Amino acid sequence: MGKIAEALRANLKAVAASDARSLRELDQELFNAKAAVRSTPQMQGREQLKTLLGQGSFQQQTVATLKRLCKENGIRGYSKLRKAELAARLTAEGVSPPPRTLDSFTKKELIALVRQLIGENLT
Repeated sequence: MGKIAEALRANLKAVAASDARSLRELDQELFNAKAAVRSTPQMQGREQLKTLLGQGSFQQQTVATLKRLCKENGIRGYSKLRKAELAARLTAEGVSPPPRTLDSFTKKELIALVRQLIGENLT
């Protein structure tokens, strides 16, 4: 019985050492990833986000969104207007359209956007 117990103990020590090594490696990778994130310039404000997402258009927005924009910008008499009329009214009032929603991007565009966010120029 003693030899079996010794063999099991030795095996468990090897597994524990292996797990500890793996945990140290993972910890180092996480540390490096955090350092990389901290070193990249952080986006601040809506303007940088709009720049990144590109210029939107009122035609890409829902009627509810257009009405909300009218309300936020103090435009009156918008409740019975249709989408095209809302878009024209917002344009006439000098309101800039919000950026495209993420739902409207294709998979290829989303990948390019993520690459731009992390600063990689991969092809």
